[in-house]
Amino acid sequence: MAIMSESFAQSAHDGKSAPTHFYSRIRFWFGLATVIALLAVAAVPTLLLLPAGSKPAPGAPPSVAITIPVSPTVAAPVAGLLAEQARRDQNAISQVLNIRANAVTAKQTDAFLQTTEQSSVDFTTKQLRLITNLNQLPLEQWDYELDGKLDGTSSLARQVRRTFGSNAQTYQVKVRYALTGFGDKPTVALRTMSFIPQGQTWKVVSDIDSGRFRQPWDENYLSVVQGPDVLMMVMGSAKPTPSLMQQASQAVAAVTTFWGSDWQRKVEIVIPASQRELGNLLRRNGADYSSLAALATAEGNGGPDDVPTNVVWVNPSGFAKINSLGRTIVLRHEILHVATGAAIPNDFPLWLEEGTAEYFGYKDSGVKQDVIAANLLQATRSGQVPTRLPTTKDFSPLNGQLDQAYEGSWWAVRYIVQTYSEQALLRVYRNALGQADPATAADRALREELGIDTAQLTAAWRASIRAAA
Repeated sequence: MAIMSESFAQSAHDGKSAPTHFYSRIRFWFGLATVIALLAVAAVPTLLLLPAGSKPAPGAPPSVAITIPVSPTVAAPVAGLLAEQARRDQNAISQVLNIRANAVTAKQTDAFLQTTEQSSVDFTTKQLRLITNLNQLPLEQWDYELDGKLDGTSSLARQVRRTFGSNAQTYQVKVRYALTGFGDKPTVALRTMSFIPQGQTWKVVSDIDSGRFRQPWDENYLSVVQGPDVLMMVMGSAKPTPSLMQQASQAVAAVTTFWGSDWQRKVEIVIPASQRELGNLLRRNGADYSSLAALATAEGNGGPDDVPTNVVWVNPSGFAKINSLGRTIVLRHEILHVATGAAIPNDFPLWLEEGTAEYFGYKDSGVKQDVIAANLLQATRSGQVPTRLPTTKDFSPLNGQLDQAYEGSWWAVRYIVQTYSEQALLRVYRNALGQADPATAADRALREELGIDTAQLTAAWRASIRAAA
């Protein structure tokens, strides 16, 4: 930081000439104040430094303001000393995070808690819950990486400084973790953490997950059930059905048979204690998910050497309303999304994405089309034949005709399978995934693989629905 000028003025102290003083609104380390003070004394030995814009004390003799430019030869050492102190602080905080990371992988609760400032019962309790949950997970890697210091524009950083003082520092932090047996690349989660100096070290005073979705281990106490290809995190008082682990494992195998082996072939399933807790985890109103039994998400915060966090979230309220066959269909649908990468936010045509997942979910289930597409067929019989394939907005959980969006997409994909083949469908899907422009991806894939365009498919799809109704 370069200071362009300072104002100096004469003052009085007990009616006598005051000794030379230096006042600064900025705290300096490593003798920086002494350096500036000596420079000021050398320039104006009998004058008192006042902050810019301030006035002499009442009754003081008239002041004389003198502006002294600070040359680059002075500003450079100042900036260098500040930068050096910042590096020292950052290195010290990184050392604390290394201790914390080692405590996580070694499952050492006491060592983890010793890195926290424990004057707040609420914060200490949450940190105890965090490490207790992490101890349940099969973690083979858990590393912290400082990813940028938050400045005064951050409301959290300002709040932390108001609470803990001006020395508090707040950082965006990347947590790179890997679960044993769940792939050869780590996943990155985002956290926002604040630290204060305490003695010869630093302590954590705030630790918040700040990614697109909340992490289950931050929301509630977990119990973890692990199989060869499924890791199930059960939150709080949630009570999953006894067959859920087996059904999920069978769905993983079925997805691999249908889609291929070019995915991780493992899945994480989170079962919240309530629909409201599901909303908290997804940073939405829980009521938004009342029409869904489950959903898949992915969040990518790392680089090419990391993989997205793929999770299937079960809505306990919705899941409780369906029978065992329905749960199998739902799990096959959502786990296919994980395999195809559909859980990653993108602009891929949702009629193809959701239609393929619906087709696979119902495949070989024995459920008849009159049941699968009941709402679509009823609307068609009433003269409300859909005029276009479903679009992104039709799949909003708040859409009152959400069922018809899924059913119409299933019908379009099933039409492709019946008219061409299942392998033709998979070729269209993979071709569309490889297209550069998501807006035209499906149309180009249909042309290149089937020799038809979206308009031709739409016309045939509408005719097929009318014929069945």
